[in-house]
Amino acid sequence: MKKLVLTLFTVAMAMGSTFAQADKALVEAQKKSILESVKKSDEEAKKAPTKAKSWLNRALAYVDVASFPDSTFALTDADAAFKAIEYINEAVKLDTKDGKKGSIAKEAEKLIEDKKIYTALMNMGVIKYQGKDYKNSLKYMAKASELTPKDTTSAMYTGVVAQLSQNDDVALTAYERYMTIGGKDVAIIYGLSQIYKTKKQEDKALALLDQGIALYPASKDLKNEKFNMLISFNRIDQAIDQLKKTIAADPKDAMSLLNIGLLYENKINGLNDEARKISDKSVKVDEAKRKIAAQKEQVAAFVEEITRNKAKLKTAQPKQKAAITAQIAQLDGTVKEQNAKLEELKGELSKVESEVGDAAQNAAKLADLNAKMDALKSEVPGFYTKALAIDANYYDALYQMGAFRFNEASEIKKKVNAMDMETYKKEGKNVEAQISAKYNEALPFFEKAYAAKKDEDLKEILKQVYRELKMESKLAELK
Repeated sequence: MKKLVLTLFTVAMAMGSTFAQADKALVEAQKKSILESVKKSDEEAKKAPTKAKSWLNRALAYVDVASFPDSTFALTDADAAFKAIEYINEAVKLDTKDGKKGSIAKEAEKLIEDKKIYTALMNMGVIKYQGKDYKNSLKYMAKASELTPKDTTSAMYTGVVAQLSQNDDVALTAYERYMTIGGKDVAIIYGLSQIYKTKKQEDKALALLDQGIALYPASKDLKNEKFNMLISFNRIDQAIDQLKKTIAADPKDAMSLLNIGLLYENKINGLNDEARKISDKSVKVDEAKRKIAAQKEQVAAFVEEITRNKAKLKTAQPKQKAAITAQIAQLDGTVKEQNAKLEELKGELSKVESEVGDAAQNAAKLADLNAKMDALKSEVPGFYTKALAIDANYYDALYQMGAFRFNEASEIKKKVNAMDMETYKKEGKNVEAQISAKYNEALPFFEKAYAAKKDEDLKEILKQVYRELKMESKLAELK
């Protein structure tokens, strides 16, 4: 997009430069002559409105106004180009008999064929563009493109000013026509792909970028944009395939190796989210069952109290019976309330069980997800290691390698935090040793990354690792 704007700006400046070099007196004479022609042709058309020649002369005069490079003069009648088109049409109409066009009609049409109207429209489009009046610039550019449907320049500029005036629908049509008639500008390919992306036309966006890559196989920008789009469209496997092809062509491409590792981690996170959703539903079932068990115990306690009071009633003195009977009635009411609550809890259990689905299937699904995650996790470090073999001080690869091991430690730590006291007594020490081992694996990568770039966020991570490993002297050095 920047390239296109610069191109249009360059055209505008070139036109202005040519005009500036002209003799001032000559320019003033030209202005005067054009204004006289306009006045004369207006009067002629009023006096002889049925003569085709009058309208042709009028069209020629207004073309000169619209084509004049001095924007101040051209803007004395900003609609001059459109008026010229109107007058051409009138001349053609008046000089056409029984479908046969006369010499004046043909001469009038030649103004369009010879691109004189096109030049006038483009001139006004550039003038409006220079004044940042993109909406009106679009009006002229679009008309120029309409009159010359095979012209790539006007189609391209129509798309540019349409985008600048935030009219993506017009830009889309203009850019598509530009590509159809042979346009190959890489900036247009990029701009059109962004419109497709905004409109969620994923396949069109990717196909266009593939077309651009075929035209410009050395363009890293287009390849990177396709990669970024695949990520934004969540087409992770396609993005990985693209990177693998890139690495096959250039085995020393450390950035692509890093990006594959990142995408594998992205896939792991996606699978982990899926597994967590299944686990969370199972937890809800367990929680619902726990609530039901607790509620049943509460109901049983009230029922037991009723039984005790009924037994007491049998041996009670007459004056005590009324109070005991009232207490039994109150307890009966409480039991009914608690049983109603128990039924509600059973309903909640049925609901969460229906959401969870078949327990055996869920267990199998979890096992499958965990197996896939384990397989991906086993490959991730290899990509970062290969990237570091190419560039031992590659900060991003150092950081990601450290982060991968650090995150493994964090996952193990969650298991420790979830242990009850008895389990911790049996397994805690071994698991704590696993956590320390992961932190020790992460540490050299973090330290080397920090030596390469003194990043404050990384510094805080290093502090945390030093605390976990009780490396007080190292921690003191960072402070």
